[in-house]
Amino acid sequence: MTSGSVLRRAMFRVEMWFWARTLPLRCRKSRDFADIMKIADAGADRRYRGLAPAYIAHRAKRAARRPWVMRDRRCLREGILAYRFLTLAGIPAAMHFGVDRKSIGSARLSAHCWVVVDDKPLLNPPEPSMVTVFIEKNRAGSA
Repeated sequence: MTSGSVLRRAMFRVEMWFWARTLPLRCRKSRDFADIMKIADAGADRRYRGLAPAYIAHRAKRAARRPWVMRDRRCLREGILAYRFLTLAGIPAAMHFGVDRKSIGSARLSAHCWVVVDDKPLLNPPEPSMVTVFIEKNRAGSA
């Protein structure tokens, strides 16, 4: 491992930690899918190209593990972080939002989100009873 890659990984970890801590502030105004995905959008920047998807998912779980707020939305915190940093690494990914089929018609709807890479769940795989209602794909492969 070169000193450049060590520095880049350190910068990655610091930036992800910062994003994990400031995410509640970024998400406080909206519950709309499109607005939430704008928060996760990394644009055309690919400064972490070459990092492995599994490494990014692992770091997202670690960075979001002790939330200050948003405690009841773990999958959303982790998903936004992973999706954003997968984009920054140039990895095509999709964020899926779904509801539990069993909760439809109940007093409280059960929702979940998960991140998919290469058509396989990478982070927070859904239960079999989950039905996808919205999918957002990043532009990582096109930049």
